[in-house]
Amino acid sequence: MNLGAKNLWIFDVDNTLVRDVEHPIPFDDALRLWNHLLKIGKVVAVLTNVGRLSARQIHNVVVEARYDLQLERTFSAGAAAAAYVQNRSPGARCFVISEGGATEDFVTRGLNVVNNPPVDYVAVGADRGMTFAELNFATKMVKEGAGLICISGSRDYPGIYHGQEDVFIGERSIAAAIEDATGAECVVVGKPLPEILTETVKTLGFAIEDSVMIGDNPQSDIAGGKAAGMATILVQRDDNIIEFDAGDMDQTPDVIVKQLDDIIEML
Repeated sequence: MNLGAKNLWIFDVDNTLVRDVEHPIPFDDALRLWNHLLKIGKVVAVLTNVGRLSARQIHNVVVEARYDLQLERTFSAGAAAAAYVQNRSPGARCFVISEGGATEDFVTRGLNVVNNPPVDYVAVGADRGMTFAELNFATKMVKEGAGLICISGSRDYPGIYHGQEDVFIGERSIAAAIEDATGAECVVVGKPLPEILTETVKTLGFAIEDSVMIGDNPQSDIAGGKAAGMATILVQRDDNIIEFDAGDMDQTPDVIVKQLDDIIEML
């Protein structure tokens, strides 16, 4: 594979570029590769499964970590979920469980975020401040026919909230409670859903065969990239690998590296 011929390089964020979005400490090897790609004229972008922050907030995190990134090249799970709904039901009434980021993405997309019936879609993101009333209302709306969207698919994730370091239940666990209570089945919007990657590549004006997906997680980054037809690179970080359900999707990367700056020699 001629990586030097690839012109669009899409990076995961958590545990790939930075430790995680709540600890925006950059990995030096990632910064070196990122800056080298810019130097030789490649286009870089990010696509993260984080749904509790908006694309704007993700952009702020990445820039704070000293990566030179344009907002329009920043893609979040919340933005992808909003696009999924808008493409199927423009202006839909949506009840969004979220810490705020996904709500911002839905509003930015022109969707009608509501707290009262009728509701066309219930969208579930990670929300460490979620109340029983919100969960109960979401369940009622799904029982009454609202579509159920899960923004990304992590069952739990490490982070810091109100000063407390811990592992928190993710959006997939919240959506599972609604599924159990209603008998409905959610649509998970995020990697490894290949449409998320193909739409990102298309939005940026490139062809799939001209694109690379780089991440730390075989179940999301690699499985999604492979299913979309992209070249895939796995960086082997030591920890913080979040579990996703990739089913029987191919999780075999085209390239495996211990440090992302090892790729510079391959270009």
